[in-house]
Amino acid sequence: MIRRPLNKTILFADIGGSSALYKAAGNLVAKNTIDSILVALRKITQEHKGKVIKDIGDEIMTCFDSCAMCVHAAAAMQYKLTNFVNQHQLTLSIGIGFGEVIKENSDLFGEAVNDAAFLTNLAKGGQILITKDAFQQLDTTSKAIIREFDKIKIKGAEESSVIYRVFWQGEEFSDKETRLMSSDIINEELNAVALTIEYEGSTQIIDASDSPFIIGRDPQRCDLLIDGSQVSREHCKIEYSRGKFVLIDHSTNGCYLSAENKDEFYIRREEYPLVGSTILSLGLPIEQAQDGVIKFSTVIE
Repeated sequence: MIRRPLNKTILFADIGGSSALYKAAGNLVAKNTIDSILVALRKITQEHKGKVIKDIGDEIMTCFDSCAMCVHAAAAMQYKLTNFVNQHQLTLSIGIGFGEVIKENSDLFGEAVNDAAFLTNLAKGGQILITKDAFQQLDTTSKAIIREFDKIKIKGAEESSVIYRVFWQGEEFSDKETRLMSSDIINEELNAVALTIEYEGSTQIIDASDSPFIIGRDPQRCDLLIDGSQVSREHCKIEYSRGKFVLIDHSTNGCYLSAENKDEFYIRREEYPLVGSTILSLGLPIEQAQDGVIKFSTVIE
């Protein structure tokens, strides 16, 4: 099979200072702290129509179809998490690249990936750096919060190129949709011990021992039976992983979700952490759901 290159915007976010945190706070506290930040980064990525490619230790790699959405996701990551990160003597550095990538299984490869990773290593805590190629894809509004930062030779390049810095501290990121995620909020979201599931007037509560919890139309295999024309036999499942309930889709028609009453988004053959309250429709947009929607809410310890 010929692998065709795709134009994507790549974002890496790296959590710095974790080694010192493990020594100072102990393994359990440090791991929970890092996990909570990674979960928040995944959630912000999804909210901005991005896709999480993988976690690499204390680093996360994501991709976006839109450079503008990627930049605003990066700004939201810094703005929401800055207090929590600073409180734990950690740092968050972000690098963004744009260009052709090759998809192999669930991973991406290419110059844009290498550039984003390089800028992430170059960025100091609290900084967002982007390549010239990414900057040139942006609209006027997005460019307004970006300034030329330096001219350097990116690893692997023959010539030096301009890189830019995103200034995310502006008022446009201080509204209620981009609220600061305080220590209390993140710790509260981390300690979900059960998940409430509501469907067609019935409610059930599951915990880690019920994982995996399968949803679909196969009466022999599914824990929640939904017999719809767009529903696969085993449409999706919920697993408890790293302190979170995670929805994993492996269906033909995918899942439509709305988290915390925000804009609907679509996943297919992907994962999404269930944090707070989430609405799910199998195979159809939520407003078109013929078989009703499923409502999830986390039960906090």
